[in-house]
Amino acid sequence: MSTLIGLPVDGRPVVRGQVQQLVALAPGFELRCPAIEALGHFRIPADRDALAQWLRAQAPEAAAWVLSVDMLVYGGLIPSRFIEDDEASLLARLALLRELKRPGVPLVAFAATMRLSNNAYNEEEKPYWNPHGPDLWAWSFHSDRHAQLGRAEDARLADAAASRIPEAIRADYRATRSRNLGVNRALLDLVAEGVIDRLVLPQDDTAEYGFNIAERRQLQAEVQARGLQQQVLIYPGADEVLHTLCAWVVGRLRGDAPLRLRLLPTDAKHWRQLIPLYEDRPLPDALAAQLQAVGAVAVETDEDALLLVHSQGSAQGDWAMRKPLPERVGVDAAVWPAVAAAPALAVVDDAHANGGDLAFVSELAARRPLPQLAGYAGWNTSSNRIGSLLAQLVLARGRWASSANRDVLALRLAEDLLWQSALRQQLRSSVDEPRLSAADLEAAAEQLMLSQANPWLARHGFVQQVRKAWLPWRRSFEIGLEVGA
Repeated sequence: MSTLIGLPVDGRPVVRGQVQQLVALAPGFELRCPAIEALGHFRIPADRDALAQWLRAQAPEAAAWVLSVDMLVYGGLIPSRFIEDDEASLLARLALLRELKRPGVPLVAFAATMRLSNNAYNEEEKPYWNPHGPDLWAWSFHSDRHAQLGRAEDARLADAAASRIPEAIRADYRATRSRNLGVNRALLDLVAEGVIDRLVLPQDDTAEYGFNIAERRQLQAEVQARGLQQQVLIYPGADEVLHTLCAWVVGRLRGDAPLRLRLLPTDAKHWRQLIPLYEDRPLPDALAAQLQAVGAVAVETDEDALLLVHSQGSAQGDWAMRKPLPERVGVDAAVWPAVAAAPALAVVDDAHANGGDLAFVSELAARRPLPQLAGYAGWNTSSNRIGSLLAQLVLARGRWASSANRDVLALRLAEDLLWQSALRQQLRSSVDEPRLSAADLEAAAEQLMLSQANPWLARHGFVQQVRKAWLPWRRSFEIGLEVGA
């Protein structure tokens, strides 16, 4: 057994347990991670010293390291946005990477460019995000767009937003961003030294302009100047990077040729102009970045599988934010014959952020039984779903019809399609979530999943059922599922 030692961004099932499930699809491989309890909880950082000791103890059995620097340095992705440690103490924690590095044992790592949310929710941010989040976002967006395009209106909007934010808050926010950028720049030194074999710097929840995009440009310039383009990838995403790096490592250790995928959009007229929500580039560019991340290639013929990319119109809806799909244009006529004929078919469901498209999946199921799919993904952001699906296809290569891969397929349909696009909204409409106890909220969520997802799965020919459901962060946004035959 080849053991990958992984450090996820936190303990949520989708970034820890479900990645372990994917790696297990590759015969002879496992992903070993710290216990959930060792990874902190939501805003509570993990014990970083304890994690360092745990990593040292795994060294004799490590076939590869796949490490979240946000967990290693800050104690998690969410704590990275507000933890008070100074830059010097954070940089000191990177020394562990040199200690872990061994000849012939790949060490790959990832660290997010700190996100910038356009809302006043401070659950995952510094306390002052409520009420200053929208103004911080506007200050950032318009400042950067003015710097790039020189529009006087952007300068006016940036100044107006900044004037509504206390000076101390502006200074603190810029200092936090500068500190985190310093950590990411230090990682480039470790790549240049050969300590890190592959580094991903994903952009967490982003837009076309902003302080975070300015940081991306700076990092890209440094990567180019230092000749590190083959080892450092920078693109939108965050939660899917453990998935994609594990797939890349397994492919490297097995000596696989690149997986060959033929791409087929369901809305060829608009998909090249669609910039997904929370991202900064058109959908085809985001897809290309994720293909590179897992070591797969897009081809016109002789494919291993057909990848169906579903979108509708030139903008996405958003289930979590109750933002309807602006336009439904239907599925291109050429799609359905290709779906019926494909020996292997996987689906990226990208019409909405934060959930799949039930209407489309119903159409799909009428033409091809859902249990025949090689994979499906529709959770959270475009890059989250694309990366995780591509990782599944790489890791389960040649075994897409296995019962283990169908367990993953059933889980993704239950979580991404049923929970995120429908049942989560039902729950939120039926209860006052902030006032409900965590236990009662979780019981209501599980009851919905068991009563509605299982009949749906059975109707579509799955032998798999949802055995258990829970809310890992005691809120309805994310859910944990145990699914099997």
